[in-house]
Amino acid sequence: MSQKSFSSLKEIEARKERLREDIRRGNQTITRLSTDIFVPKKPDNRKEMISQAVNVGFIIFDIILLAKKLDSKYAIVMKGIELIRKYKKKK
Repeated sequence: MSQKSFSSLKEIEARKERLREDIRRGNQTITRLSTDIFVPKKPDNRKEMISQAVNVGFIIFDIILLAKKLDSKYAIVMKGIELIRKYKKKK
């Protein structure tokens, strides 16, 4: 980015106003995109409502399977930590 020298206060104020406008437009774009991503859309018809319910059901099922998998995988680690703590308490 090249440095531009300004010769008057009006040029500085004009540049400042352009930058404010760019920032405002950028903020609007970010707000719109985040709303599109994170705010669920209302289904327009029964088919979309059923599809959305099925998708939510699959997501919940996937979360439950992941939780069980992580619990079974790291249960061994947690049991090992408990055994180490008990062993240290005995000493």
